[in-house]
Amino acid sequence: MGSYRIFISYSHEDRGLVETVVGILEENGLRPMWDAGFTWGLGFHEQIKDFIAHAHVFIPIITKTSSNRGWVHQEIGYALALNIPILPLTVGEVPPGQMLQHLQSISWDGNDIKGLKIQLTKATFDSLVKIIGRNSRALFECAEHHEERTSMIIEYATKVRNMNAYGHVRLKGALSSFQIPDKPCFHPAWKERYNYEPNRYHCQQLRRERKVLEEHAREKGCSLIIDPYVDYRNYGVSARRARLETLLEFLESIDAEKIRVAIHKDMPKGQNLTIVGDWFAAEAVSVAVGGGYQQTIFTRHAPTIREQIKIFDEELEFVLKSNGIDVDSSRDEAIACIKKILEGIPK
Repeated sequence: MGSYRIFISYSHEDRGLVETVVGILEENGLRPMWDAGFTWGLGFHEQIKDFIAHAHVFIPIITKTSSNRGWVHQEIGYALALNIPILPLTVGEVPPGQMLQHLQSISWDGNDIKGLKIQLTKATFDSLVKIIGRNSRALFECAEHHEERTSMIIEYATKVRNMNAYGHVRLKGALSSFQIPDKPCFHPAWKERYNYEPNRYHCQQLRRERKVLEEHAREKGCSLIIDPYVDYRNYGVSARRARLETLLEFLESIDAEKIRVAIHKDMPKGQNLTIVGDWFAAEAVSVAVGGGYQQTIFTRHAPTIREQIKIFDEELEFVLKSNGIDVDSSRDEAIACIKKILEGIPK
């Protein structure tokens, strides 16, 4: 799952302090995030909000200078609203602020680097993240229809990429997003997929979903729990063949060491889960047969997502073990399974 992301809020007059903190966090195997990693040309305040929302822990560096800045308290309030664990670092004597009165902080004199290194260990953050993950009141967003779901997946996955990051893709569903054609909307593959002429805008959006998730998967790998035996009876035999062939093409194009595939035959209908790293998760909670996902719940709450990843990985390992398949050979076994199914589908 990677190291914990620690977002640091500070006043620019205290840049020397934050550089010291960044060095300590990196030395302790953590991933500090601060405005030095922002992308030029994108909104400064929007990037701050995105970095906080995706952080495992939020550290505001509180000094006499920063405590007098309203935005410090605004950022603390934003982190509180998102239920992001907050670990203030107070340097010297600072006036008490309303936002800080209920938060236990680390006191630092600005010089004792060895002492601060002991306090900012991975174990410190591990404890914070686990407590929040198990007792979470994470903030969720709901996509009411499948079109909105697609747009939000594109938005969430793109924001992660804009932070110069990628995440391991975990997908659970009938055939996953990788059965979506990576072809222009006028390509015959789209008509074959639906067995009729589909809406071109809808095809463009689905293709964007496939492409952005594939970028993450090719960079960080992917894990799939799929059911290639689903019949897609609403669209017909040709549509089923087209979707299986598209998925097969993807599986054959990705290196075996970058992918794990578990065949879950007769998976309960309507299950659909997308997790990208521990950056965001999207889970369908309502499905209309033949009509897509009617409600999908999204969250960027990293502590909660880490718990979801554990459950996903346990299920994937259980399904593989039940099928007598080794992780390293799971891609090749899935390819063989899909080819066998295709042999029984008329052209």
